[in-house]
Amino acid sequence: MQSAFSFVRKNLAYTFVVFGAIWVVIAFLAGSALVLWPAVACVVAGTLLRAMPGSRLTIAWGPAAAILGLLLCAYQVYAAIPLLTGAFVMAASVSVVVFFLLGLGHAYLAFASYTTSAVK
Repeated sequence: MQSAFSFVRKNLAYTFVVFGAIWVVIAFLAGSALVLWPAVACVVAGTLLRAMPGSRLTIAWGPAAAILGLLLCAYQVYAAIPLLTGAFVMAASVSVVVFFLLGLGHAYLAFASYTTSAVK
Protein backbone atom coordinates (compact mmCIF):
# COMPACT_ATOMS: atom_id res chain seq x y z
CA MET A 1 0.00 0.00 0.00
CA GLN A 2 1.34 3.40 -0.94
CA SER A 3 1.59 6.30 1.46
CA ALA A 4 -0.68 9.32 1.28
CA PHE A 5 2.19 11.53 0.12
CA SER A 6 3.02 9.32 -2.86
CA PHE A 7 -0.69 9.13 -3.74
CA VAL A 8 -0.97 12.94 -3.71
CA ARG A 9 2.23 13.30 -5.73
CA LYS A 10 0.96 10.83 -8.31
CA ASN A 11 -2.42 12.61 -8.58
CA LEU A 12 -1.14 16.16 -8.15
CA ALA A 13 -3.35 17.66 -10.86
CA TYR A 14 -6.50 16.33 -9.22
CA THR A 15 -5.31 17.49 -5.81
CA PHE A 16 -5.01 21.04 -7.11
CA VAL A 17 -8.58 20.85 -8.42
CA VAL A 18 -9.80 19.55 -5.04
CA PHE A 19 -8.09 22.46 -3.27
CA GLY A 20 -9.70 24.80 -5.80
CA ALA A 21 -13.10 23.34 -4.94
CA ILE A 22 -12.38 23.87 -1.23
CA TRP A 23 -11.62 27.54 -1.94
CA VAL A 24 -14.89 27.85 -3.89
CA VAL A 25 -16.77 26.54 -0.84
CA ILE A 26 -14.90 28.97 1.42
CA ALA A 27 -15.68 31.86 -0.94
CA PHE A 28 -19.35 30.90 -0.95
CA LEU A 29 -19.47 30.65 2.86
CA ALA A 30 -17.57 33.90 3.32
CA GLY A 31 -19.57 35.70 0.65
CA SER A 32 -16.42 37.16 -0.83
CA ALA A 33 -15.42 37.08 -4.47
CA LEU A 34 -11.86 38.02 -3.51
CA VAL A 35 -11.31 34.55 -2.06
CA LEU A 36 -12.01 33.06 -5.48
CA TRP A 37 -8.50 33.94 -6.71
CA PRO A 38 -6.83 30.91 -5.09
CA ALA A 39 -9.67 28.75 -6.42
CA VAL A 40 -9.07 29.93 -9.97
CA ALA A 41 -5.30 29.59 -9.58
CA CYS A 42 -5.56 26.05 -8.21
CA VAL A 43 -8.00 24.86 -10.86
CA VAL A 44 -5.85 26.33 -13.64
CA ALA A 45 -2.76 24.71 -12.07
CA GLY A 46 -4.51 21.33 -12.00
CA THR A 47 -5.62 21.72 -15.60
CA LEU A 48 -2.13 22.73 -16.71
CA LEU A 49 -0.54 19.83 -14.81
CA ARG A 50 -2.89 17.45 -16.59
CA ALA A 51 -2.76 18.99 -20.07
CA MET A 52 0.84 20.25 -20.33
CA PRO A 53 2.93 18.70 -17.53
CA GLY A 54 6.32 19.69 -18.98
CA SER A 55 5.49 23.22 -20.06
CA ARG A 56 7.41 26.16 -18.62
CA LEU A 57 4.09 27.80 -17.74
CA THR A 58 3.06 24.75 -15.73
CA ILE A 59 6.40 24.62 -13.94
CA ALA A 60 5.90 28.21 -12.78
CA TRP A 61 2.12 28.15 -12.24
CA GLY A 62 1.88 25.10 -9.95
CA PRO A 63 4.10 26.28 -7.09
CA ALA A 64 2.88 29.88 -7.49
CA ALA A 65 -0.76 28.83 -7.11
CA ALA A 66 0.08 26.78 -4.05
CA ILE A 67 2.04 29.65 -2.50
CA LEU A 68 -0.89 32.02 -3.16
CA GLY A 69 -3.15 29.67 -1.21
CA LEU A 70 -0.54 29.35 1.54
CA LEU A 71 -0.27 33.13 1.89
CA LEU A 72 -4.02 33.55 2.05
CA CYS A 73 -4.26 30.82 4.69
CA ALA A 74 -1.52 32.49 6.72
CA TYR A 75 -3.39 35.80 6.55
CA GLN A 76 -6.65 34.15 7.62
CA VAL A 77 -4.92 32.60 10.64
CA TYR A 78 -3.30 35.94 11.44
CA ALA A 79 -6.67 37.71 11.23
CA ALA A 80 -8.41 35.13 13.43
CA ILE A 81 -5.85 35.01 16.25
CA PRO A 82 -6.95 38.29 17.94
CA LEU A 83 -10.52 36.98 18.00
CA LEU A 84 -9.50 34.04 20.19
CA THR A 85 -9.68 36.22 23.31
CA GLY A 86 -13.01 37.87 22.56
CA ALA A 87 -16.60 36.83 22.19
CA PHE A 88 -15.96 34.87 18.98
CA VAL A 89 -13.77 32.16 20.49
CA MET A 90 -15.49 29.22 18.82
CA ALA A 91 -15.63 30.75 15.34
CA ALA A 92 -12.05 31.97 15.59
CA SER A 93 -10.73 28.63 16.82
CA VAL A 94 -12.46 26.78 14.00
CA SER A 95 -11.09 29.31 11.52
CA VAL A 96 -7.55 28.98 12.88
CA VAL A 97 -7.61 25.18 12.74
CA VAL A 98 -9.20 24.97 9.28
CA PHE A 99 -6.91 27.52 7.67
CA PHE A 100 -3.83 26.10 9.41
CA LEU A 101 -4.59 22.64 7.99
CA LEU A 102 -5.40 24.11 4.60
CA GLY A 103 -2.11 26.02 4.75
CA LEU A 104 -0.22 22.81 5.49
CA GLY A 105 -1.87 21.25 2.47
CA HIS A 106 -0.86 24.18 0.30
CA ALA A 107 2.71 24.01 1.61
CA TYR A 108 2.86 20.35 0.60
CA LEU A 109 1.34 21.18 -2.80
CA ALA A 110 4.00 23.83 -3.35
CA PHE A 111 6.76 21.39 -2.45
CA ALA A 112 5.31 18.52 -4.49
CA SER A 113 4.59 20.61 -7.57
CA TYR A 114 8.05 22.18 -7.46
CA THR A 115 9.87 18.86 -7.12
CA THR A 116 7.80 16.92 -9.66
CA SER A 117 7.74 19.54 -12.41
CA ALA A 118 11.24 20.96 -12.02
CA VAL A 119 13.27 21.19 -15.20
CA LYS A 120 15.94 18.53 -15.10
